[in-house]
Amino acid sequence: MGRSKPAFLILVKTTLLVLLATPLGAASILGDEWENFLRERVAFGGFVENATGLSVSHGDRHFNTSNRFIMNRFTIQPELNAKFREDLKLFISWRFVKEPRYSAEAKSRKTCCASPLEPLDNTFYDEDSPKPWEMVWDYTPTDRLNVRWGRQFISWGETDGQRLLDLINPQDLTFSPPAAPNLFNLDETRIPSWGLRTLYTVPPGKDTVFEFFALPGFDEAKQRVDEIAPGNDIGPHRYGRWSPHPETRLVIDPPGPTGPFNAFGNLYANPGGNPVVVPVARRVLPDAGDNWKIGARITQTLGTLNFGLGYIWGFNPQGSDMVFKPKGEGCIPPGVPPSCQIPGIPGPPRFTPKTVRLDLINDRTNIFAGHFNYVIALLKATLRGEVAFYPDKPYNIAKFPGSAGPFPLKASLHPKHPTAIVEKHTLRYALGLDRTVFVPFLHPDDPLRTFNLSFQLFQSIIFDHEDGIHPFSTAEKINKVSSLLTFRVGTGYLGDTILPDVFVGYDPDGYWVANPAISYAPPWNERIRLSLIGAFYGGHNKFKSLGFFDEKDSVFLKMRYQF
Repeated sequence: MGRSKPAFLILVKTTLLVLLATPLGAASILGDEWENFLRERVAFGGFVENATGLSVSHGDRHFNTSNRFIMNRFTIQPELNAKFREDLKLFISWRFVKEPRYSAEAKSRKTCCASPLEPLDNTFYDEDSPKPWEMVWDYTPTDRLNVRWGRQFISWGETDGQRLLDLINPQDLTFSPPAAPNLFNLDETRIPSWGLRTLYTVPPGKDTVFEFFALPGFDEAKQRVDEIAPGNDIGPHRYGRWSPHPETRLVIDPPGPTGPFNAFGNLYANPGGNPVVVPVARRVLPDAGDNWKIGARITQTLGTLNFGLGYIWGFNPQGSDMVFKPKGEGCIPPGVPPSCQIPGIPGPPRFTPKTVRLDLINDRTNIFAGHFNYVIALLKATLRGEVAFYPDKPYNIAKFPGSAGPFPLKASLHPKHPTAIVEKHTLRYALGLDRTVFVPFLHPDDPLRTFNLSFQLFQSIIFDHEDGIHPFSTAEKINKVSSLLTFRVGTGYLGDTILPDVFVGYDPDGYWVANPAISYAPPWNERIRLSLIGAFYGGHNKFKSLGFFDEKDSVFLKMRYQF
């Protein structure tokens, strides 16, 4: 919070100086012509939205209660556009959100642990800061140069629903279900960042554009990188409604001979009994003074082909790319290090579980990027793609299977990598095809109405792959090549008043998501939209990819009014 206030004050002072320096200066705006200025050069807009969600089943291992109410998110976002001169514009928006805590979360927190946790604060999900959500000065001194300064969104890439190059702004993934663009798309979950962006059109034509951006990291600590879905599970907060299924929390009934046990193979845990190593994790966010993000790209248009090459340097915000860094070991009392034997007990030795202190970190990274978009008029289709190369990307690595003995582990520290981290060059790419098609028998009222189809393939390749590379939170291995396929289809009926849309994703490792939606836009008011949306997940286990969110199937009613 402390770092964002100076940025806001600087922007306010800049605004006042510009107002005094423009032809429509303070005397004009605050004098006789202020009414004309507001009418002719200022536009107000925004939206009001409410999203209500219910779980489909009785709950999951987190929310094993009869309370199915899991979302009521009310948002008001006023927006203002002001045109001071032909070359100088200002855009400001504020976001206010009220979202209560949920009984399901409170009950889960009371039953999760030996020492019950207090419910989340009733304002945990709220957004009520008076600071602007966006505040951007747009200055165009020449036809070829555009400068944007303020809290803004900067989006690269061509993908739909999933991120690959869209990494400049972080995302808030705590309030929205994952991989459900029909409920909250990327534009709604991104977090704007303070910074500078310039666009320069290279002469002689207008087909080549050079872009540069610099984000100094004035943002609040939680807004510098992704607010991850399991963010409630680090430190004092646990059991957020979209939290994945951390392995150390899945307890199976009926209990085993030593009590409730976990048969799923925890990372650093005994598959046949209680965990023998208990992780104690904390989230470590980048420091504001060390949080610069800088990037540049050049884009070119050749007929119906548009392509670009770019570079990004800074902290990678994505939650899925974080790593655990071990900081030390200990014992659960009354065990005594290093063996964790309980002293003073007659008979056979008895031990308590070990603990390992872990820091969950975002790593500074270099990303070499490319993208293209090619319109194929003959096929009425668009081919698009993205590529991102990460040199020396960090991964957690462990030995599989773990240490032997009376309490064998699913995984344990790798003897070649005592830090539990290994760095590997990684290539990620996406290919997409968009096309419109006619299906007359599905449109008897309007045979010329099209269906919009979108197919995408995402792949990640780890060079010099080693066995044992795994996500930071689970003991599921990451393959040398990982894939995700997505498909989306949408159309409109009755003059586009009924709008069905279906998004599905499939991971060949055995995980899937379905995100259907149907919206109603009343013909008597185009500003209103009502949507019924589902988010359904599945997989052969709960420790990887979309399987993290198995048993969290939900339906939502979303109401939006654009003003």
